[in-house]
Amino acid sequence: MPSRLRIYNLIDGKPIELAASQDFSVISARTGNFLYNGQTADAHTATRAVESTVSEFSTFKKTLAWERHRMLLHAAELIEKKGDEIMRSQILETSCDEGWASFNVRQGASIIRTTAATMMEALTGDVPPSFFGHTTLVFKEPVGPVLVIPPWNGAVALCCRVISAPLAAGCTIVMKASELCPATHQLLVHIFHEAGFSPSSVNMVMADRSRAAEITEVLISHPGLRKIEFIGSMEVGKLIATTAAKYLKPIILELGDQSPAIILDDADLPRAAKLCAKGSMLYHGQICFSTERIIVQRGVKEEFEKLLVQAVQNIHLESSGVTYTHVERAKAAIDAAIEEGAKFLCGDSEVSGLNTLTPSILTNVGRDSAIFSTEAFAPTAFITVVDTEEEAIEEANSRQGGLSAAVFSRDYQRSIRVARELNFGGVQINNMTVFAEPAGPVTSTRGSGYGESNGKYGVGQFLISKAVCLVE
Repeated sequence: MPSRLRIYNLIDGKPIELAASQDFSVISARTGNFLYNGQTADAHTATRAVESTVSEFSTFKKTLAWERHRMLLHAAELIEKKGDEIMRSQILETSCDEGWASFNVRQGASIIRTTAATMMEALTGDVPPSFFGHTTLVFKEPVGPVLVIPPWNGAVALCCRVISAPLAAGCTIVMKASELCPATHQLLVHIFHEAGFSPSSVNMVMADRSRAAEITEVLISHPGLRKIEFIGSMEVGKLIATTAAKYLKPIILELGDQSPAIILDDADLPRAAKLCAKGSMLYHGQICFSTERIIVQRGVKEEFEKLLVQAVQNIHLESSGVTYTHVERAKAAIDAAIEEGAKFLCGDSEVSGLNTLTPSILTNVGRDSAIFSTEAFAPTAFITVVDTEEEAIEEANSRQGGLSAAVFSRDYQRSIRVARELNFGGVQINNMTVFAEPAGPVTSTRGSGYGESNGKYGVGQFLISKAVCLVE
C-alpha cells in the first residue's frame, strides 16, 4: 500500500506530481474512511503518457517473443509472491471480501501464464501459394501503442489480462487506471516493470469520474495511439466507442450483461439452486457475468424455488457495494420493481452496515420495470417461468446483452443444443454464469460489446497480419 496519501500518474516508471487541484479522493465504501488522493491527469500529462508509449514502441516491438514470454512468466510469479499485499489493496479500495481478492490474485497469475503459454500460436502465420512462382510470407506484427482501461470489480485479474495480452503481442501500453482502485492498479504496473518490461512500455494515468471523458478523449485522439480496450458498463462503453469512432480507432469492448441461467426440467435442482445463488451474490453481484435472470421450466418451479431460497439464505455476504451511489441505485431499482408488483421470494432491499444490500430473489417482475431489462449490479436476481425449452431460449435471448449464460440439464446433448441457440459469447453447462476458462475466449456479443480476450484469442486482438509477397 502507498506510504503517502497520494497516488500519482506514472510515466516512464516515475511518479508525476501535479497540483493539488488535480486531487480526487479515494474512499472505502465499507468503512467510509478516506484512503488517499489520486490525481487526475491534465491534458499535458495524458499526452506525455501516450508520447512515451509511442516512442518506446519502436524499440519494444523488436523484442523477441521468447523474451516477452519469459517476462510474463516472471510477472505471474511476482503477483503470487506479493499476493498478500495485492489482496489487502484490493479489499481496502473495492470493499470486496478476502475470497474474491484471493481468487483475483490466483486468476491474474493464471491469465498471465496462459497468455505466455499460448502467445506463440497467435504470433505464427502462413498462407498457401495461389500462383506458381509466388510465395507469400505472413508476419504477425503488433498493432502499435494501445490504451487499456480495466475496471475496479476484477481489479487484479482483469488488469492482468488487459496488460499481458498487448505486451505478449509486442504493443506498448497506456493504462487508464480505475479511479476507484488506483493503488491496486499501480501495484500491478510496478510488478510488470519489475518483471523486466521497460518502464515506458506500461504507463499509467488516472482521472476523476467528472473528467474521465475529457482525459480519455485526449488519449484516444493522439495520432500515435492505435487501439483501445475497455471493460466496464454499457453506458460508458458507448461513449468510449463513439470517441474511438470519431478518430477511427478500433476498440475491444467487454460491457455489462444480465446473464441468464436456464433451469430445464431435467436439471439437477440442488446443484442449479446452489450455483444460481452463488452466481447472483458473488462480490455483492458486482460482476459483468453475474446471474441476474433465472429462467425456470414450470414443471420444476416450486421445488427449485424452495432450494434456491435455502441456498440464498445460506450465503453470508462479506463484500459491500463499491460506492454509496452504486448501492443507492440498485436499492432504488429493486424498490421500484416491488412498487410495480414484483414480490420478494426471499430477502429484501435493506442496507446493512454502511453499504451492503440484503441478498434477494424477486418473482413476478413486470416487463416495464427497469430491473427487468437493466443490469442491477447488485446481490439480486429474478425468476421468470416458462413452459418449454424454446420459450426459455427466446426469453434468454430477449435482452440486449450477450456475454455469458448458463444451462442446467442432466442431458448433455440437450444442453449443447440449447447452448448453440443462445446468442451469448459464452455458455456454461451446469455451472454458474460467473466463469471463464483462462485459455478459452471471452467473447463479447450484441450489447455486451465486441472482440475477444484471454489466451491466444486476446493476443490476436493486438496483432495485424502483414502479407509480404515474393515473385520469382
